[in-house]
Amino acid sequence: MWNLTDWQKVVFSDQTRFVLGTDDNRVRVWRRPGELYNPPPHSVLRHTANTAGVMVSRATGYDSWSTLIVMHRALKGQRYVDDILRPHVGPFVNGLPEAILQQDNALPLTARVAQDFVRHFQTLPWPVRSPDLSPVEHVWDQRKRQIPSCHSVHDLELAVQDL
Repeated sequence: MWNLTDWQKVVFSDQTRFVLGTDDNRVRVWRRPGELYNPPPHSVLRHTANTAGVMVSRATGYDSWSTLIVMHRALKGQRYVDDILRPHVGPFVNGLPEAILQQDNALPLTARVAQDFVRHFQTLPWPVRSPDLSPVEHVWDQRKRQIPSCHSVHDLELAVQDL
């Protein structure tokens, strides 16, 4: 059983998207006042349009975090290693004593070249597509709520970098 000291060694690496407008990617359930939640008959609304926004990546430790990296294009495989892991995540993890790297198994991290790179670190096994388990998702959610209303992607990028 892990204790607080064990969890303080974990570095969570994650990406998220800040968007213009109101598409916050939350699931909404519509029901009548006083009606209990019952999944099948209710409407669930998700935004499916490709909303303009800013994709970012950051590694977060117990009491520190890496540089926020704004990703201007989709990063896959070698480009993810060259632009994110090697220059930012690797040095951040190496700078923390006994760090254990947690990767969320997002698509860029499943490429062989990315897997080869993270083998140099002690890693925490993590189930695929399980953002609900990551405390970083709650941090991202709080950060998204702090972003002022922006009218352009450029303004949004500047606001995100101020977090």
